[in-house]
Formats: sequence, C-alpha cells, structure tokens
Amino acid sequence: MGLPWCCSHPSLTGHARGLLTSLVTLLLLRLGSAQLNVVGPGHPVTATMGQDVVLPCHLSPQRDARSLEVRWIRDSISETVHHYRNGEDLYGEQMGAYSGRTELVRDGLSAGILDLRITGLRPSDDGLYVCTVRDADAYEEAIVDLEVSATGADPHLSLGGYEAGGVRVLCRSAGWYPLPQLLWRDARGQHLPSDPPTHSQDQEGLFEIEGAVIVTGSVEGPLSCVVRSSRLQQEQESSLHISAPFFHNAQPWMVALALVLVLLAVSIGLGVYLFRKQGKLAAQGWSGGRCSAGTPLGLEQGALGGRPGSMAAAWGWWQGAAPLHMFPPSNQAALLTTCSSAFVFQQHRVRSWESPCSTCPQPLGKWCPCGRARAWAR
Repeated sequence: MGLPWCCSHPSLTGHARGLLTSLVTLLLLRLGSAQLNVVGPGHPVTATMGQDVVLPCHLSPQRDARSLEVRWIRDSISETVHHYRNGEDLYGEQMGAYSGRTELVRDGLSAGILDLRITGLRPSDDGLYVCTVRDADAYEEAIVDLEVSATGADPHLSLGGYEAGGVRVLCRSAGWYPLPQLLWRDARGQHLPSDPPTHSQDQEGLFEIEGAVIVTGSVEGPLSCVVRSSRLQQEQESSLHISAPFFHNAQPWMVALALVLVLLAVSIGLGVYLFRKQGKLAAQGWSGGRCSAGTPLGLEQGALGGRPGSMAAAWGWWQGAAPLHMFPPSNQAALLTTCSSAFVFQQHRVRSWESPCSTCPQPLGKWCPCGRARAWAR
C-alpha cells in the first residue's frame, strides 16, 4: 500500500506548515489587540468650574498597564494633555494650559485603569479628550466628553427710560458658562417678546448676558428676568414691580411738562423766601438806623417851617415815638437829613423796590430812607 499523496511531496508539507504558522501569528496579534481594547464612560462627564475632575478610561479585559504608553490628548487640536510611558510621566509635549494640573491615577494602572485627574477646572477645559494606549504591536483609543459649567450671579434689573410708549427695562447677569438663555416672564409666567440679548466673554471665558424689554401698562404685576443654563438645568431669576405712575409718564411731553412745573414751583417758593428774608433784614437796618441820642445837627426852628413844637416833634420821631407821616411833606426831607449819627437820608422818588441801598421797609409818602451812610440816587 502506497503513502498518501501529500506525504510523497516534502515541499508541499513545508508550505502547509508555514501557512499554519502565519495563521497562528495573526491570531495571536489579534488576541493582543483585543487585550488593548480601551473603554470610555459612554456619557459626558460634567463638572463645575474651579473643581477637580477625573476622566475615566480603562482596558477591557483588565491587564497591567504599567508597561504601556498612555497619552491623553485634546481631540480638537490633537495636543498632549498628559503623557505616561513605562512608569514615568513625561511633560515635554504637554500643553502649557495644563502644566501642573494633570495626574494619571497610579493606583489603578495594574488593573488597567487609565483615569486622568484635572485640577482647577476652567471654561477652556470644556470639550472632547482622547485616551490612547499603545504597546509594541497595537494601538487603541477611546473618547471622553468633558462638560464644564458655571452658574452666574442673580440677574440685575434696572430702568432704561421711556421708549415707544412704555418703560424700557434692562436685565444683566455675569459669570456663566456656557452661554445661557435670557427670558422675560410676566406675573402669570407667560413669556414676553423682547429683543435678542447680547453677550460678551471675559478673560476667564465666562459669559455676561444682557437683555431688554419694553413694558407697557398692559403688563400687570411683577416682571421677571430669568437666566437659564440648559447644561445644568438651573436658572436664576429676579423680579421688578413697576407702579402705574411710571406708565402715565411714558409720553415725553408729559415728562417735560411735569419737569417745568416742578422747576416753576421751586422758583416761586425760592423767590418768596428771599423776598421775606430781605424785608426782615431791611426792617432791622431801618430800626438800627434811627438816632438814639444826641442833639440834631443843623436842625433849627426854621428848618421845619418855623412851627412851634417842631423841635419837640422831631425829637419824638428820633426816639421812635412820633411817626414820620405826622410831618408835612415839605418838612419830611429836612427831618430825614438831620440824623446826628452820620446816617444820610436823601430825597428819592420811589420807582421800584430795587436800589443801590437796602430795600425800604415801608414807603414814607414819596420818600424812602437810606441808612448806613449811603445815599440813594435821585
């Protein structure tokens, strides 16, 4: 009985053995690659600005990763966030923004855990990260989505003036990340139409948002400004109640008229006050300007018309006992020019209350006294 056909050809047998060896090698490589299967969390990792966060990543099935090369990179820019190889952290290729802020969690490396810790989160840390693992024969990676959030301050409400028959109300809030929504609500919770809000971003990457709405008298009850973060499902709210008189003054001409009336009332009140005060000061000056003692200078009997008793009457007027109008007009001027205390009185026809001297406390016929050694102009 002869040998099988295959055994009679040694070259074919060697070829079969080589093919079998190649298949085994390929299988082993595939098995090795399977052992480098990298798994991420499968959902976004959320964290608050300023806190620390751990980005999860591990090998499946578990294997010791201490001898592997692990590199975390930013997906959008493909730059290194953290680099580990053969038990050592390498910082030569690390992004400057992460310097001193990253750490590969060493406790789990022997079990294939490749978690990355980032401290002091910033808005710029928000985004996709790639966890990569490499050995001599294989390379695998997984993507981790990090969502950074920051809740801003309570909205600040203020009045911006009258516009389009209503009152313009402003709302501003800062310190948000990412960019929030700004909404207006009435007392019933209904949304009010408004202009699109504007926003700006500071050096830290935080957003400030500002919006405005024109409120008319048809809006009843308090007005609310709501700033909402869709990522955090949180919102901040502030309310403002506008009283009815504000809407009554929404017309510009009514505001101008009210302002004019107020200024007019203040001017009239101030004028009355100054007039009364000036009258009191003039009365004090007049009472202080009479002669309290002394003999009349140049006052002779003929100066008062030669009437008997004129000297006594003049003395009585100097002492304040006799009113000036008891003298005839022809003698009043002479009497007023004879004060012995150097007070000069000049004849003056009163045309108005304004004069270079103080105001006359009361008209004395056609004459008005002027004290303090100052003469009135004729």
